[in-house]
Amino acid sequence: MPSSSSSSGGRPVKVAYALNQMEAEMIQGLLGEHGIPSMVQRTVDNPEFLAAGPRQILVPEAAAEEAREVLEGAPGSD
Repeated sequence: MPSSSSSSGGRPVKVAYALNQMEAEMIQGLLGEHGIPSMVQRTVDNPEFLAAGPRQILVPEAAAEEAREVLEGAPGSD
């Protein structure tokens, strides 16, 4: 996601937390179904974990409120 606020809707904001890559991809899929761009960021940078380990799901600041509404009640939502 570009860092330019004019092209991305603002700085990246955390809207959810996933326990692993698979859960993060499911959350991203749900956001994508609603047209909300997102990216996954590993919270622990250890190459030995690969798909394991916690992740943060980030969206542009302008889409954060809508993303939280979409994810309300979902595991890992803020």
